[in-house]
Amino acid sequence: MARSGTPDQPITIRNTADSAAAISGPTAGVVIDGQHDIVLQDLWVMKLADLPAVDLRDAAGITVQGGVFSMSDASTAPLARLAGVTRSTLTGFRASGAAVVDGLILDDATTDVEVRSVIVSSPPVYGRHENSVGIRVDGPGNRLVNNVVNGFSGAGVALGPEAADTVVVNTQMTAGGGFGIHNHGALRTAITNNTVQSRCRDGIRVDGASTGTSIQNNMLMTNGSNRNSYCDKTDGWGAEIALFDDSGKRVTVDYNNTMHLYDPAFYSWNGLGMMLVAFRDTSGQAKHDKEVSDYRDREDSANSAAPGYLTTDRIGAGRADNPAVPNTGAGPVTYADRGAFETLGSPTAALDIALDLGASSVTLDASASTPGFVPLTTYVFDFGDGTVVTQAKPVASHTYARAGNYEVTIKVSGSDQRVATVVRPVGVLPRTGTVGLLALQNLRYTSAAQAGASAQADQPALGADGQFDLADAGNGQVALLSRATNRYLSVSATVLAVSTAVGPNETFVLLRNTDGTISLKATVNSRYVGVSSTVELTAIAPGITNAEKFYRVNVADANRTLKATVNGRYVSAESAGAKPLIANRATAGPWETFDLADLGSGQVGVFAHANNRFVCADNVGLNPLIANRTSAGAWEKFTVTRNADGTTSLKATINSRYVSADNVGTNPLIANRATIGLWEKFTLAG
Repeated sequence: MARSGTPDQPITIRNTADSAAAISGPTAGVVIDGQHDIVLQDLWVMKLADLPAVDLRDAAGITVQGGVFSMSDASTAPLARLAGVTRSTLTGFRASGAAVVDGLILDDATTDVEVRSVIVSSPPVYGRHENSVGIRVDGPGNRLVNNVVNGFSGAGVALGPEAADTVVVNTQMTAGGGFGIHNHGALRTAITNNTVQSRCRDGIRVDGASTGTSIQNNMLMTNGSNRNSYCDKTDGWGAEIALFDDSGKRVTVDYNNTMHLYDPAFYSWNGLGMMLVAFRDTSGQAKHDKEVSDYRDREDSANSAAPGYLTTDRIGAGRADNPAVPNTGAGPVTYADRGAFETLGSPTAALDIALDLGASSVTLDASASTPGFVPLTTYVFDFGDGTVVTQAKPVASHTYARAGNYEVTIKVSGSDQRVATVVRPVGVLPRTGTVGLLALQNLRYTSAAQAGASAQADQPALGADGQFDLADAGNGQVALLSRATNRYLSVSATVLAVSTAVGPNETFVLLRNTDGTISLKATVNSRYVGVSSTVELTAIAPGITNAEKFYRVNVADANRTLKATVNGRYVSAESAGAKPLIANRATAGPWETFDLADLGSGQVGVFAHANNRFVCADNVGLNPLIANRTSAGAWEKFTVTRNADGTTSLKATINSRYVSADNVGTNPLIANRATIGLWEKFTLAG
């Protein structure tokens, strides 16, 4: 850069929002030398070898915002280097390198620089470069806020002797071959609310003068162990917090949590490992520190008056008070958590959807939502068509003016304004009927008993689990909504009752076969739905066999009884269907219950519950009716006549004769009458 901007009008170099362009090559970094008021935004700098991705020298008012910086595998150059830089901000970028000596360097002439929300990474292996450092600060008055440091063989963060008044807060630091945070003699530094984990040497180490340093609210876990493969076994054991050179008499250590799984030394005083009680006696510090075995034992116990403390955690979440945990912290906010992350106690949103295709309506039920730290008080329902309902109750309904797929949303919150959201698609289609599907393969009804489970042809009768709304999906296609689960049947490895919306996996072409059965051809793969050997429905057949055929039974025509008008008796498939039908029962049970299967062209098949067989006008109608057929052929087809007096008559298709309760109902039913009289009338009920 050869020019400078002004504080009001900085020079800005940025990647456009839709660009994936990158500066790439061994010398592809950005150098600013002697200029001021410049913004670098969302730059991608890749495959560097000889220079840092960002090299700032004797500069001021520089903002590096966002971006990705990546070094070549062999490069030892730092990821970013600041020399003599003031009044500048580095924020939101990711930088990584396999062999870098240092990640980010702020030299001893750099001051008033904030590094915020930066991710710096390298492999953790100790032998790659001795004492490589994630972020090295040698100048005074700088701030490291909300950063992530992964790897590096030396310290994750190293503060040199001249780095006075530096703040290191809300750092998330993971595995590395060296120290976590190392203050090597810097005065008045604030090391606050950091989470340091799995470093091979001390988690936080302070040595040299370091007068006025504060180490508070930190969470330190499993540091100082050389058991990990990336550790140098010759280094020996470290501690979670280590004070050297009598620094313990000049620093403040308090309100920290230590969680140490291996060696028993949680603390170190001039290299002597000790537990918390001994460390307190020796150093006079750590009055409110805790040795813990549970990571969660850090809630509502931090010191909000600690130097460097922020009102938000590493990801920007505000402090939250868990009412189930006593507030044992200090300062103006006694419920802040230790470490880089606040336990938020956020609510969770749950949504159950009930579709009523007949009314073109949907009911959203958020009753299963759970509160966070405070009770839920507000439910915001967005029905996806511009209708938004805000209320204190968890259930709301809405009727749609137009059919279609919509995206519905529920937001739940309490008095702390923490919000949980669930977004789900729904399909509100015109209902053309409610049916059961009786499989020809095994004469069992298809059921969908549980949302997300496979539909199965396993029910002897049409019950609640077997009822499906047949919906018009447009373009000659249909969808089937399980009324028991409020889910559409969807084609996957099997046919599942899983979806609340309708797409290619949920639509079918309904075909009427010449024998009166129907078949369903899946839109998504042009395969037919059939009954597998395990009675699960699948859509894998390229053609139609008996396994891909179903009888359509309208729900209104299922579980019906026939009472003969002539004697007031129910028609029975006597002896579990072994004998002809006869109207001789005063009450109705399974032998007296029938389904009328829709065979098309105004014809029905009479399906007896007594033995799961179709009723037949046997011997071309010359013999009495008997329930003994496994499919509905010509002898098993009837037409239904609705009489003016509200009764019903059945005409056998095979001989065009009406079914009669012959001889005042004392004889078996037979299709032998050309006209309808009293003996040919029945009351259809159920």
